[in-house]
Amino acid sequence: MQHVYGYTFVQLPVSKIERDSNQPRRDFGTEGDANRLLVSVKQYGIENPITVSETEPGRYLIIDGHRRYICAQKLGYTEVPCRIYPKLSNAELETRRYEIQNNRRPWRPMEKSEALERIKSEAGFTSNRELAEHLGITEAVVANSLQLRKQKMDYIELMERYDLSESYRIEFVRLRAKLRKIRDLEVDDIIINVFERIKHKVIKNSKELRKLGSIFLRATANEEELARYLADPDMTIHELEQRTLQSGSSLHIEEIISFVSRKRAEGVAFSAQEKAFLEQLKDLLNQAV
Repeated sequence: MQHVYGYTFVQLPVSKIERDSNQPRRDFGTEGDANRLLVSVKQYGIENPITVSETEPGRYLIIDGHRRYICAQKLGYTEVPCRIYPKLSNAELETRRYEIQNNRRPWRPMEKSEALERIKSEAGFTSNRELAEHLGITEAVVANSLQLRKQKMDYIELMERYDLSESYRIEFVRLRAKLRKIRDLEVDDIIINVFERIKHKVIKNSKELRKLGSIFLRATANEEELARYLADPDMTIHELEQRTLQSGSSLHIEEIISFVSRKRAEGVAFSAQEKAFLEQLKDLLNQAV
């Protein structure tokens, strides 16, 4: 039956259908999910047709429905119901698959990142804005998702191991650039420390990572409190925030040191007013030290 959107519904021989090796999704469900689907298909058949695209006369590539197809093979089906699209360009296929799957079961973060990258590449988009407008999503969503692909493989594997949600992964990408060594803890040690807090619900939501990033931006002034935080697995970011706010004077001192150092490095003379303030500061320090 020909449909207004250009596809037809037909029973196709299983032997003429191929799985797509470029399918961004690698997770076709847990063993329990797969078994439930297998039982359902065995009892009721495939109620939701497999979506395919004709690649050449008599050959079809799966766009959506790999799990249903796998179940059909296991059950020895010779034919399966299909929604057939005519031959699609790579860009059309990737976009249609993204829309079908994104509107059903949420993508895993890396799957979504890979899918967006493939659409951008196949469609020839040169900017994230073009891709965002094409899919009807915000440019920020596109940028954050694509940024995940640029992380070191070690970090990607670590995020997978801790099963971080997409929001945590996005905030981690932002946090990672702000981290620095604290005492004897290297950056990688700090990352594991943070992930453990997420795992044990000491960090309760991804937005808390933004607060941690702000504190690390002032790591020199906050080093003592950060070291205490990293040594205490039960300390919350809220508690750390309160401690660093209480020691806010360190920030002002650090800013003055940075200001004076920058002026000297650039060879720029101090103004008369600046000299007067520095003389006052010098007198106060001589009295205090």
